[in-house]
Amino acid sequence: MGVSEAVGFPSQREEEAMLVARAQESDRAAWDEIFQRYYQRVYVFVFCRVGDATAAEDLTADVFVEAWKGIRRFSYRGTPFVSWLYRIAHNLMADFWSRRYRTRTQPLGEGHREAADPEDSAERVALWQAVGSAMRRLTREQQQVLVSRFVEGLSLAETASLMGKKENAVKQLEFRALKSVRKTLGAEGAWA
Repeated sequence: MGVSEAVGFPSQREEEAMLVARAQESDRAAWDEIFQRYYQRVYVFVFCRVGDATAAEDLTADVFVEAWKGIRRFSYRGTPFVSWLYRIAHNLMADFWSRRYRTRTQPLGEGHREAADPEDSAERVALWQAVGSAMRRLTREQQQVLVSRFVEGLSLAETASLMGKKENAVKQLEFRALKSVRKTLGAEGAWA
């Protein structure tokens, strides 16, 4: 039992379950809190997979629209709520890529360049593009581990809980993902 539970404060999971219950009752403040709490995490999750800021913003907005539509069917079982949002994002990204390939547009990451911030050096932009390209070559689970651990700063235990895996399995995913990214970046000359 944690200190907060001993003092009578709800645990993080209990707090999240109450927030979800309020959202299921169409509580506007609960939805605002869900959006504030999870937007950045979902955006990073999507951006690391599509590599385009505008598409990531659109897809992230769509994730919250779909969550709003489906919240009454959601059943809180102790798994972090963001896992459900990630599942919605994954499904929307599958549709996104399907539409993208059907319309035969140029794939992201190949010849597509966004306007760089004038303060960014050309090397920094090239490195971020190389990292994004390396991330997109990973499996979905490997991407999720790296984003959770190194972008969101979650602990190994938190990442394991989020993914519904044992800590040793997450360690292996992280090791293999980092090895793959290093190999890809080394082959592209981006890894010094």
